[in-house]
Amino acid sequence: MIDEPVSDNKSPEISQKRENTGLFIMFVTVMLMVTIATLMPLPPNDFFPYVRIGEEIAATGSIPTTEFMTYTQFGKPVEYAYWLPSLIFMWIFKLGGVTLTTIVVMLCVAAYFVLLWLCLQELEISPLLAGGLIFIFGLTGGSYYIARPQIFAFPLFGLTLLILIKWLKSDDRLLWLLPLVTVFWVNVHGSFIIQFFLLIPALIFGSGNRKKLLIITLVALAATMINYYGFGIWKSTFSVVGNESNRLYSLEFQKPTNEGWQSNIQFATYLVIPVLTALLKTRIKVIYWIWFLGFSWMAFSGIRYGIWYLGLITILIGCILDPFTREHVFKERRYFQNKKLNLIIGILLILIPIVTLPGLREMWWKNGQPVFSKSTPVEAVEWLRKNPQLPGEIWSDFDSSTYLTYALPERKLFMTNRMDDFPVEQYEEYLSIFHGRYNWESILDKYNINLLLFNFSEQPVFMDAITASPLWKEIYRDERFVIYERNS
Repeated sequence: MIDEPVSDNKSPEISQKRENTGLFIMFVTVMLMVTIATLMPLPPNDFFPYVRIGEEIAATGSIPTTEFMTYTQFGKPVEYAYWLPSLIFMWIFKLGGVTLTTIVVMLCVAAYFVLLWLCLQELEISPLLAGGLIFIFGLTGGSYYIARPQIFAFPLFGLTLLILIKWLKSDDRLLWLLPLVTVFWVNVHGSFIIQFFLLIPALIFGSGNRKKLLIITLVALAATMINYYGFGIWKSTFSVVGNESNRLYSLEFQKPTNEGWQSNIQFATYLVIPVLTALLKTRIKVIYWIWFLGFSWMAFSGIRYGIWYLGLITILIGCILDPFTREHVFKERRYFQNKKLNLIIGILLILIPIVTLPGLREMWWKNGQPVFSKSTPVEAVEWLRKNPQLPGEIWSDFDSSTYLTYALPERKLFMTNRMDDFPVEQYEEYLSIFHGRYNWESILDKYNINLLLFNFSEQPVFMDAITASPLWKEIYRDERFVIYERNS
């Protein structure tokens, strides 16, 4: 059991002041996290291919059944499990471009952290501790706050956690929402199985009404069938996780390394939690340790699972530290009681993410964060669009290809970000070209490739190789990208 903090409220007035303090701290931390989301450049690889898929669905009135964006795997039977976020991204990008897209990401991030805050308050974690933990682990997970299908799953994860924490306290009123969460989650992202990584351990180790939770879990399992692919969605999800191309070549499927301050914080938690537990001797419910072990294993097995671990670790460390901080750190808890100052700070915090939105920040921040990541060849692709007479197939680096899927759909590509659609051999061919290996020209001949678009600052060896070859001539160059054409 989690030790219940001793309440020292002496009057409704004091209780109201502390509630206001909590709301203010929540608002501050959430606005800081939202600001991070506004400053993240739009990455091409996890956004534009989905916009292109959404356009295809809208144009044909159906979900595609074959690969249609490349010349290497064109016509291959594939599944588009992320069809719903593809349509959502297409609609918001057409309606409001990068600005509206960023606003949607902001709303998802804000909803997630509000729900995480509510989880901490349900456990009666002190507001200052809760705000500090959300700030630390929110910054640690900042790289996840980008426009990609996974962003829609964040609030669903937070809501599932909140419902189960309430259930652990014998509050069953929100259990009925879980199947509804499942229906939406299974249609936006393959991480819907995370919900069952929370539910099934809760059934075994939780202290709430197991009969009710069992019924809800079974209904939620049945609800996973409410999608375009039915039961096949489970097979599709596990095939993506086990796909050899993903495991070998996708960065987010790689195991994390302790490099960079964000990884330093994540790795430090594995060491800090046992030490804190031994020193403070806080009693924690078994279910939280089971979740911790499960999500720690996931976070160690792949970078893409780190966001779920960070959310759970925020709750666990809050439970461990709260009794100590209440007694020794936050004993006097009357903070942020100046209403006028709070109002001024609140208005400023709202303005920060608004004025830093892409489309607005360029008006006052000339050398600020770019709208698109530097790996997006906006000018090069626009030049290529204006020169449709250039013949032959095109090869481009990975990020450029993902932008081309949307920006120049009339040209088929060597590959896209749907890595499990391509065999390992093709990745090896891609890397041979990318790194300018001995056989790069023979691979280009194999696919009848006559155009090359790539980021020369990222491919110096290939740049040297193609410069030395008499078979290719440069026809375009900007600050980062070049386009080469095969000599006739």
